[in-house]
Amino acid sequence: MRAPAFRGMTGLWFLFVFAAVGCLLECGGCSSPNLTKSPDAQPTASAPPPPPPPPSNPPERPAPTPPPMTAAKPPERPKAARPPAAKDGVPAPGASYAVVRVFYATDRKPTDSKEPNKMYSGERLEDESLLLGTVDVSIPRDHKMANIERPSMWRLERREDPEKHIVLLEITPEPLDQFLPQLSARIAASQEKQAFVFVHGYDVTFADAARRTAQLAYDLAFDGAPILYSWPSKGKVGAYPADEATIEWTAPHLKKFLEQIATESHATTVHVIAHSMGNRAVTSALNAIATERAGVPPMFKQVFLAAPDIDAGVFRQLAMKFPSAATRVTLYASSKDEALIASKKFHKNPRAGDTGTVITIVPGVDTIDATAVDTGFLGHSYYGDNRSILTDIYYAIHKDDPPDKRFGMRAAKHHDLTYWLFRP
Repeated sequence: MRAPAFRGMTGLWFLFVFAAVGCLLECGGCSSPNLTKSPDAQPTASAPPPPPPPPSNPPERPAPTPPPMTAAKPPERPKAARPPAAKDGVPAPGASYAVVRVFYATDRKPTDSKEPNKMYSGERLEDESLLLGTVDVSIPRDHKMANIERPSMWRLERREDPEKHIVLLEITPEPLDQFLPQLSARIAASQEKQAFVFVHGYDVTFADAARRTAQLAYDLAFDGAPILYSWPSKGKVGAYPADEATIEWTAPHLKKFLEQIATESHATTVHVIAHSMGNRAVTSALNAIATERAGVPPMFKQVFLAAPDIDAGVFRQLAMKFPSAATRVTLYASSKDEALIASKKFHKNPRAGDTGTVITIVPGVDTIDATAVDTGFLGHSYYGDNRSILTDIYYAIHKDDPPDKRFGMRAAKHHDLTYWLFRP
């Protein structure tokens, strides 16, 4: 989280926290009343362990069936100076890195640069339309699960290298009449005919969001289409208020895009993954969809709300409707998320993703206290930076298991309501 300047030592503490976050990659039914988490909540059930978690070296998984040809001509892969990598996250024999093709939609204003890392800005697109396309992202063969490998000054690395780092190789903007056929072809090639949409949080550039989407797809061994929805976060330390305004502005665009993916991509299964401030747009969009589609089957399968930076009271209000838009909604929260603790102090109200004093438990949402598996100094990106959480998301997507059937989960009672403790 980032906040405007504060006076005195409190201001310095906030700026310190927000600056630290900036160094990281971004690094249902009726509502329940406010619940003060009791210190004596005790686990009451133990889940039987499921099959072992997914392998930590996904590059060795079999290559998926190539997509069928469509009327639209897909963009060519970038020409690499080193051995080329196969499509869809599977290295070719002898290749030193894989390439994950991420589909994207963004309401960011484009720049004049053709460099992938700088092609989209943090400014809003004035006509409020969505730009579509694909971005090819490299994953090194020695990639460590849950990591985003980047150049390091400690290793005297000054330039990106696809053999060592997760790199944006090429961005190809596409008009809708070419984007949808390519997306449909990729979905048709997957076993479950599926896709997921990732919505990033505050202080994230387009490039960082694309790298995170590719890493999630690769580590989850996702054989469908990974899709990034990138709203125009400023990607700057002091732009928290600006991002707060923009996330509200982008919510109607996200709603329209999610409906389009669910109805026009020929996907039978669509998942949604949101992080931090991105949860505001996702819950707002799902709430509008649920309101319009009352009494019909859910449009989405699994929805994951990771570290949601959203007012806990607002979340409970929205939770009266939005969970009905999905088969299952999972909320990951933590009491060690310093970024959300800072947000709580800034807003003077608890956040849905912070379990320090208040835990958000509502019907239709599986609340998981992930405090035990936080990683990093601020613990704000544990959804993508921790293998335990990635493994839990993996089983939810691939097995459709409820929390009591997933590894490491322990049920706990709080005011006669059930939530889950993650015990890796």
